Amino acid sequence: MALILVVDDDTDVRELVAAVLAEAGHSVLTAQDGSEAIELIDRTPAIDLMFTDLVMPRMDGIELGAMARARRPEIKILYATGYMDFAKSKTGGIDVHGPILGKPYRPAQLMDEITRLLA
Repeated sequence: MALILVVDDDTDVRELVAAVLAEAGHSVLTAQDGSEAIELIDRTPAIDLMFTDLVMPRMDGIELGAMARARRPEIKILYATGYMDFAKSKTGGIDVHGPILGKPYRPAQLMDEITRLLA
């Protein structure tokens, strides 16, 4: 199983996603914002995948993804957002560092995307 970093400024969402991933057998780290995520990436080279919200205060998910990839080019990234218009405007409609999962999503949809990315 993989080590997955979950980044979301909403505590309830972050904890729910972490529980779903842990129940599926993955090891999980969590961060409440981009700065904390970057610290974890710098300290934990074994992170296989980062699942991050796109819209967060101070540093959005696209900026975080770019910083994560600059440090760890091999890291897989999955974004989530309820604001697809924002995502399209930030990315030009293409997946810059990874796919975007639209909110709301079901745990099975999340696990399908995680499995696909880790394959």
